[in-house]
Amino acid sequence: MAEILQFRPRLTAFAPELTSAMGDAYDKAIAALANSDSGLMVRELVAKRIIRLARRGECNPEHLYSSALSGFRKPRTAA
Repeated sequence: MAEILQFRPRLTAFAPELTSAMGDAYDKAIAALANSDSGLMVRELVAKRIIRLARRGECNPEHLYSSALSGFRKPRTAA
């Protein structure tokens, strides 16, 4: 019987400058979430958002950062 092999899509390689911008955006986003729950799932979601934007051509670290955090609630401050 024939064996069916799974198709694995090609991995995307990013230019060094874009990789640096993505890392800066991720670090800044995680630091902004430090006072709230920044568990593994949240960190993974931030990373996936940054990667998705970079694949679409976004290379501005500030836009990557702000877009990655969109939809997160701001931490409560003491009244």
